[in-house]
Amino acid sequence: MNRRSGCGILRVMPMRVRWHTSEVDRVGRFRAMFDLSVLHRPTSPEEAVRLFRETEGTGLYVGGGTVVVPAASSKLDFLVDLSAAGLSGISSESGHLVLGATVTISSLARSLEAGGIASGILHTASLSVANHTVRNLATVAGNVAAWPYPTDLPVAFLALDATLAVMSDAGEREIPIEDYFLRRGDVFSKGDLITRVSIPVPKGEVGGGFEKVGRKRLDIAIANAAATVRMDGGRIADARLAVGAMGPAPRRLPECEALLKDKVPTEKLLADVGRLVETTVEPRTDHRAGADYRRKAVGAAARRALTRATGLLGAQG
Repeated sequence: MNRRSGCGILRVMPMRVRWHTSEVDRVGRFRAMFDLSVLHRPTSPEEAVRLFRETEGTGLYVGGGTVVVPAASSKLDFLVDLSAAGLSGISSESGHLVLGATVTISSLARSLEAGGIASGILHTASLSVANHTVRNLATVAGNVAAWPYPTDLPVAFLALDATLAVMSDAGEREIPIEDYFLRRGDVFSKGDLITRVSIPVPKGEVGGGFEKVGRKRLDIAIANAAATVRMDGGRIADARLAVGAMGPAPRRLPECEALLKDKVPTEKLLADVGRLVETTVEPRTDHRAGADYRRKAVGAAARRALTRATGLLGAQG
């Protein structure tokens, strides 16, 4: 049976799939991308990890499949489809919001539990991802795993001190999301599978903010930033600030966080932090933006995210 799609023809056979797809490169040459021979549909994360290990060739876990073409190698041999692996739930467990790996970004944007955390930072970040068509397919773990592309959820997860649950042949373990981005080669191996994202529900007076700068509203970020701030007696008791689209991975900025601690939030303080962000980051130059523009953009994004997180935006309005 043949099924036509926008990127090729999918020939579906029992337990096997051959998917021929192609794209036109920047100078107009037509080049083949994939010649997939196997598509697995496991019904549990344990089965998914086992199938990935046992299948010969180069493979990829797939949730919504929205970044398969840009993220995968042209030598991709098989896919492991996670849609039936039981990873699509959102729950509250022991003071944490737990997001299954295949929760769609649209579902996250509609979640009342997520919306109640840190001024709705997860809702704001979710609705900044592409358009509704992509959000209906793209998944939480896919957005994390696609971090070489400047996606929007990772900075929000960093600001919320999220933890990843990762399945391997040895069982399931937890990884701080900051370690995943900064030390991926040490904490994450080929064939490992992200099964859920766990976010501690903040206690006390905690606000959040997310900001994104792009060429268009729906475009991949040129710069993005997320912040959470815990207030105590009118002062900043604790702050977390993360930025993305600057280099190989999103990152927190502890130097900037330290400048905020124990201070009364003012426009001047947040402007000072924005300038410190500009001097702290090491932005890249690519076809979307130059390093100098990115530096200014991320400083402004960080300042605006902190303005939302501290409540100064509402006070000004």
